[in-house]
Amino acid sequence: MTRDNASTSAAGPSRWTRLIRFARSHGKARALYRLLRRLAETRVLRGWVRFFVTEVFRVPVSDVKRYRRIPRTFTVRKAGETDQPALESYFADSQRVRNRLRRQDLCVIAVSKGKIGAAVWLALGPKDYQEDWRDLRCVLRVPAGVCWTFDGLGTAFGAWGILMACLPPLLEELGASEVYTQIECDNQVSLDSHKSLGYQSAGLIGCFGIGPCVLRVYRPHGQRWRLVPGWIGSLEVCGKKEA
Repeated sequence: MTRDNASTSAAGPSRWTRLIRFARSHGKARALYRLLRRLAETRVLRGWVRFFVTEVFRVPVSDVKRYRRIPRTFTVRKAGETDQPALESYFADSQRVRNRLRRQDLCVIAVSKGKIGAAVWLALGPKDYQEDWRDLRCVLRVPAGVCWTFDGLGTAFGAWGILMACLPPLLEELGASEVYTQIECDNQVSLDSHKSLGYQSAGLIGCFGIGPCVLRVYRPHGQRWRLVPGWIGSLEVCGKKEA
């Protein structure tokens, strides 16, 4: 993201003003990360500098917050074969959707009037999750009885909340007793949303580098940083990608 020193205009606060406000609300560490992450993604540094930190969250399926009253506006269900065209359109990436279905990842969708309003992907263990290799240079090994959720997307008003509220019974049907997910550490909206559902931090994974030199580290919650490979809760964090 390009940065400048423009002052506040009619269009709204400057980027620096927004960063200062973010620091006041969510802490200096997360604000500094946001700044450095944006710098690493600028045109000059992209491809040469790597700077990425994600927070891993976990929750037992039995502890996920559930809602007594679920609006009937949406139907929440597992996507089937006939939903593939709609999924490809919804995620705007046909090849990625096909790859996920080919490796038997599941997608749970919230549908209203025949249209998808929210969706989230599930990787049920035992399985290796490696879609974030580009950012983290790590593979997460998900054991049996554990579900890894990823690439959640909500576009219709209220659809995401309804999907998350209906997810626990589906996970129990699939035999999952524990759920893990990851959120970039400055995505405060998603962090707050998952915490409100009962998720708790399990640790951090970071990837830093310049050119071909890459440092991959992880930190289980409440412990010190360590070099990959290692464990965050039930997940094994590996530095080797499958061929």
